Amino acid sequence: MYPAKKEKIIHEKVLEILKNNPKGLTMTELVKNTKFSRKAIEKHLQVLILENEIYMKQFGVTKVYYPNHRIHHFDFEKLSYNNRIIWFDILENEYGKYLLIQKKKKTKEDWEHEHSITIPLEQTKEFLKVLQKILNSQRIKKIS
Repeated sequence: MYPAKKEKIIHEKVLEILKNNPKGLTMTELVKNTKFSRKAIEKHLQVLILENEIYMKQFGVTKVYYPNHRIHHFDFEKLSYNNRIIWFDILENEYGKYLLIQKKKKTKEDWEHEHSITIPLEQTKEFLKVLQKILNSQRIKKIS
């Protein structure tokens, strides 16, 4: 195999593995997942960082590498009313998956952020239970 072709394969494999692991990987994990040498991985990580394809965070002596698409967007829905929109986005970053709810209003030609809340995805069912509870409470029934 030509050296240039081998380099390209290593480069693409490292990038692919990092993109499939948004929570990040250490050098040891990358070597284990790619089966390439530590030296080859190290070289390609430096290049990928320079190309802004990935980024690295250091925790003590441990370096963790992340894809530079820091936030992965899975799905969204929106609710429109008056000149406002509430966006419901399912996202993931290195800390996990979460629901982002944002309220935006139209001002002239721009959308202005008013409020937002993030809820860890594993807590969304509990969030919905609490929301249903308050919407069905006696106090709400009296004012509706």
